[in-house]
Amino acid sequence: MKKNYTVLFLLLNVSSFAGGMALKDVFDYSMIIGVGLAMVFLFAAAFSLAKKNRENNSHYK
Repeated sequence: MKKNYTVLFLLLNVSSFAGGMALKDVFDYSMIIGVGLAMVFLFAAAFSLAKKNRENNSHYK
């Protein structure tokens, strides 16, 4: 069974952004860290989706 990690990375994207917002009163740089992690997970989701699309379309050529 082939796994698609795109949804997992998108959920981690949203949770890291929300965690950064929730911890903004606890320490100073939590929002920067949260947005940075959200961007990393967003790029990982895009890479995962592109890889999955490349695998799905390879048998048509």
